[in-house]
Amino acid sequence: MARSAEHTARHEVHVDAAPDHVFDLLADLDQWPRLFRPFVLVESLGGRDGVERVGMWATFDDAIEHWAAFREVDRDHRRLTFRPERPHPPVTAMERTWQVSPAPAGGSLLTLSHRVTADEDALDGVRAGIEDIAARETAAVRAAAEQDPAFVVVVVDTVDVPRPPEQVYAYLWQAAKWPDALAHVESAETRYEAGDAQVVEVVTREARGGTLTTRLARVGFPHHALAYKHLLLPPLGSSHHASWHIATAPGGSTVTSRQVAVVDEAGARAVLGDDLTGVRDFVHGELSTKARLLLGGA
Repeated sequence: MARSAEHTARHEVHVDAAPDHVFDLLADLDQWPRLFRPFVLVESLGGRDGVERVGMWATFDDAIEHWAAFREVDRDHRRLTFRPERPHPPVTAMERTWQVSPAPAGGSLLTLSHRVTADEDALDGVRAGIEDIAARETAAVRAAAEQDPAFVVVVVDTVDVPRPPEQVYAYLWQAAKWPDALAHVESAETRYEAGDAQVVEVVTREARGGTLTTRLARVGFPHHALAYKHLLLPPLGSSHHASWHIATAPGGSTVTSRQVAVVDEAGARAVLGDDLTGVRDFVHGELSTKARLLLGGA
């Protein structure tokens, strides 16, 4: 039997944002696909006695992995603690703690601490993985907290569809059939599928000419919801995640699309020029039009 060993690590960065703002970003599970590139969806699965069970879906290479973790939120001390429900070997136990504190010179100190137990022979690899992930995650939170809110665009559209939820969900899930229903979709291919998770690649003809290729990681909840995240982004975007929620309604279904996009400032200047005063309206209009166009094929 392999011997176990424990490793602890601490990573700290300064964030030029108020502590409450930084903590609120981390505490809001809906923000995680925006904060962290691999995450497609993070949602609460319920809990009790101050411990919440959280479902997590994230991309790894060309696949989507799903696991659960236990979360404890200490808002008074701006502390979040996570423990995986079933640690992945060679790790046998892990605790990750996010702490946000006021910085002496202003802003915040963001700390990510790890306590890990793993097979002794594999500890060097585990240590290296923690260093890499912690550096990327603390940098990602800092970037999001310091992001100009003008470049974060939320788009909500609600459309009535004269079909029952089961048919609407099937249409949205079976993206490979979109070219038959939507004139602007040139091709759509399912590149990965396992249960209710898939990666699809879609090529569309753009109104201003040319084509656009997008790759989406998607998680489905038959027959009432889908969440997805763009893995290939146009020049304007640095992040884009979204969801569809399907509800029974008189005469069919009501479908609500909610999209969160973060504008890449350099990309926006390359496309729209130096005057970015209308970038929010431009992005909002583009995303809303495409969501309604897609739902129109249902």
